[in-house]
Amino acid sequence: MKKRLTVAAVLLLIGFIVTGCGTNTVATVNDEKVDQAQLDKVINLYMAQAKQVYGEDVTEDQELMAEIRKMALNDLIDQTLLIQKAISEGLKATEKEVSEAIKNFKESSGTEGYKSFLETTGMTDKDFKQEMYNQVLVGELHDKVVAKVKVTEEEVKAYYDAHPEDFGNLRELKVSHILLKTKEEAEDVIEQLKAGEDFGTLAQELSTEPAAKETKGDLGFINEQTNFVTEFKEAALKLKPGEMTEEPVKSQFGYHVIKAFEEKEAHLEPFDEVRDQAELLAKQAKEKQAWTDYVTNLRKQADIKTNSDKK
Repeated sequence: MKKRLTVAAVLLLIGFIVTGCGTNTVATVNDEKVDQAQLDKVINLYMAQAKQVYGEDVTEDQELMAEIRKMALNDLIDQTLLIQKAISEGLKATEKEVSEAIKNFKESSGTEGYKSFLETTGMTDKDFKQEMYNQVLVGELHDKVVAKVKVTEEEVKAYYDAHPEDFGNLRELKVSHILLKTKEEAEDVIEQLKAGEDFGTLAQELSTEPAAKETKGDLGFINEQTNFVTEFKEAALKLKPGEMTEEPVKSQFGYHVIKAFEEKEAHLEPFDEVRDQAELLAKQAKEKQAWTDYVTNLRKQADIKTNSDKK
């Protein structure tokens, strides 16, 4: 029932892989060449992380691979721009800072994790040290950019109002569903349920969702933040305990018959009691936006050419 997670949502670029020595140029960034070897390192890293997320080799998924390649190139261009800017601003990474970054990475990944990272990206220890230098350098630039970010009381309260999930619990509803291939099949199931048939039993017997034979269609508790397709989530959350959808709910997966079983009411902590937390989260959100805007502006001002531009 979940939407397919986008690569951007689940993959983290652990290092800034911008040191290249190849000759096959894939992009130029302010006259600095970015080569295929650099890009391959990032793609390999993303592929390895995608495999961890999906539990399978993703190379046969052409759509996902195209997304990975596109994201990898964009990230590489961004990091190149950021390092160029950091250097032009006179920022430097000290030997102590780089050593500390390397130490932290190795401690968090473990010996095998570090070796696996090098193998995945095709990097040497020397390459990795350069990447950590780059990472610290960009970190210095980031700190400089967000240093002046402040939040007003109005912004703190606005964040609190817009993000209730951070300060309590959203309304949650325990739901089950029966997934059918056609609308007619779903309508027939609804009639059987109205006639007194057991929901769980019909889910086991008729649902096309593979897990239904084990779960009886039970999807657990969902709320507005649950990563389900919109059509399903909106229909489900309109229900009250004991109710089911009167009409089949169509989604990309088929036709759903949904029933609600148990409800947990929403609870929101009073603003005065969580004001400090709200201020911290509001500031972090504003810093993130400031950094995003900064990178976007760097791109607008830069001279960037990619292979696709030449076609």
